[in-house]
Amino acid sequence: MIKAENLSKSFITPRGRIDVLRDMSFSISKGSFVGVTGKSGAGKSTLLSIIAGLQKQDSGSLMINGTELVTYDDKKLSAFRNKNIGFISQEQSFLENFTVLDNVRLPAFIGGKSCDTNVQEITQRANELLDSLGIAHLAQNYPTTLSGGENHRVLIARALINDPPVILADEPTDSVDTEQTQSIIRIFRQLADQGKTILMASHDPEALKLCDGEIKV
Repeated sequence: MIKAENLSKSFITPRGRIDVLRDMSFSISKGSFVGVTGKSGAGKSTLLSIIAGLQKQDSGSLMINGTELVTYDDKKLSAFRNKNIGFISQEQSFLENFTVLDNVRLPAFIGGKSCDTNVQEITQRANELLDSLGIAHLAQNYPTTLSGGENHRVLIARALINDPPVILADEPTDSVDTEQTQSIIRIFRQLADQGKTILMASHDPEALKLCDGEIKV
């Protein structure tokens, strides 16, 4: 599902060039739940951002489900990402004036699905996702009224609305308690068992226990 060969990325700073990723090669099969580990600042978020198509590598190749992303322009890349990748970032980037339900439905509308699918069907899927994550009762709430753990679940629902084969999660258990961590990780484990490919950046040993393997940056 995901294959990287000699992936490298560096940044130019006032203190000089910083090599974040150096010749990384790995292969992740469909339905795997893989942790991305490393010290703070080692490049975990950068790696996920490249896989998500939000940044481009300096060198090396990256294929997702047989597609080489570096060949795509921004418009084509955005369409590919919307359909194939669910990205759960560290920043809880919600539209604060939108309800939880509206935030979850948004990627489906951005992807043009409202032209092909009845809005009621999108809403039904969003409600089903919220229900499966135990937060259906929060559908009409606003993100600012939710706890950290509840917001993480909303992010997961939003990432899943277009039914993407790949889910990327950047420190999804950061700033939540042990019980919420275990709940979130169980959700990822279930998704992987259902055939989703999960790549999760984390420095939390508890969060990594249910992973099938790890990639160290």
